[in-house]
Amino acid sequence: MKTPALVMMLLIAMPSFASERKQSMMEKMQARKAFVSQFAQEPKASVSFLRQYDFEPLGQHSLLLYESMNRAYLVEIEDFCTDLPWVMAIGIDTNTSNLNAKFDSIHVRDRSCRILEIRPVDVKAMKAEQKRLKAEKKAAETADS
Repeated sequence: MKTPALVMMLLIAMPSFASERKQSMMEKMQARKAFVSQFAQEPKASVSFLRQYDFEPLGQHSLLLYESMNRAYLVEIEDFCTDLPWVMAIGIDTNTSNLNAKFDSIHVRDRSCRILEIRPVDVKAMKAEQKRLKAEKKAAETADS
């Protein structure tokens, strides 16, 4: 008798847990976007872009698109690609060696979302700040021990 009740309680609790996890993930992405935005330059209509190296979702409409380890862009897209935070791969639709706001698109699963804004990111400064913050956090943890 106790086992079905336990199973029922778990089934009821699971959607709540999943919702909380999704909310936590979205909050982390928003915080990361705010951090990356500090190092983003003014929007550009077009940037040189030869190939995709990597990407990092920063919410449902934003991503950090890496061309190389040291060259990245903060990209805003249309709101049709709501699966962006959970995909493992994206596609880029461009017909030139440039990435163009308003003309090129990001493909997420079966959807294509036009790029609305492209902002080059100072990756070197961003990585230096990440390293500084990590060292600061480690020093604070060591001091607390």
